[in-house]
Order: sequence, then C-alpha cells, then structure tokens
Amino acid sequence: MLPSPFQIRTATLDDIPAMARLEEISFPGDRLSARALRRLVREGRALCLVAERGGRLAGDAIALPRQGSRSLRLYSVAVDPGFRKAGIGTALLAECERQASSAGHHEIRLEVREDNAAAIRRYLATGYVTTGRKPDFYDDGAAAIVMKKYLGAIPA
Repeated sequence: MLPSPFQIRTATLDDIPAMARLEEISFPGDRLSARALRRLVREGRALCLVAERGGRLAGDAIALPRQGSRSLRLYSVAVDPGFRKAGIGTALLAECERQASSAGHHEIRLEVREDNAAAIRRYLATGYVTTGRKPDFYDDGAAAIVMKKYLGAIPA
C-alpha cells in the first residue's frame, strides 16, 4: 500500500480542479473534462478515488460499472509526475479492486495504450491478463491492449 504520508479516499467535488489537471498532464488525448469528472463524482455511480499527501492530489483512479454486468471498467489511473515511482498507481489500483470486490463485482476490465509499457507491466504484475487488442482506439490513432482481472473466484 501507500507509504503512511499518503491517503486514498473517495473523490469529492472539491477535487475536480486537481483531477482535471491530472487528466491534462497524464493523457495525450481522450481526457475527461472537468464537467465530466464533476458528473461522475456527483452521481456516485462511478468509483472515483484520489490519493493525496499534505492536501495535494497525487493521483486518481476512475472505474465505471458496466450496465447489466458484474464487471467494472477501469477508465483511468493517473499519477502526478512529481509523485511517480512511489507506488501510488499500484495502491490506487489495489483499492479499486478491493472496493469493486466488496461491491459484488467479479472482474475489472480495462484498455491501456499499447505504447504505455510501464502501465502494461504494472497490470500484468498485479494479475491482469491480456484478452485482446483494439486498433485505432484512441483519438490519436493509437491501439489499446485489452486486459481483465477476475476478483476472487472465477465465475462459472
């Protein structure tokens, strides 16, 4: 988990400006706007987590339930460049998995840019398996690797 100076908690509306900034600095495209983030946090259907240290947002994770399914889609994990390599992304991912499992979700699915080797390594190291590839998935034409992880027992 995170070193003691970091805390993971549910995002609030007060976190939206910092979360929008994280979107801008973390992703070359396909970003969530402040308006979209506000809707996700306000509606409460999505799992919106933030990691903070000393009142500063260090990272966030957003996961969306899939309609009519016991699956959750991990939409993004973003870590401020000043806090990278501190285990924050891995801790946010673990907390997403813990909360998803507690809420009755059987699996987490995600897409990750094919050129994001660090994220792919993290997902593989934490038990995700590659299930496919989506060409031209991102705004800039980059392909996505599709991955999933079963939470707990594998459903029949």
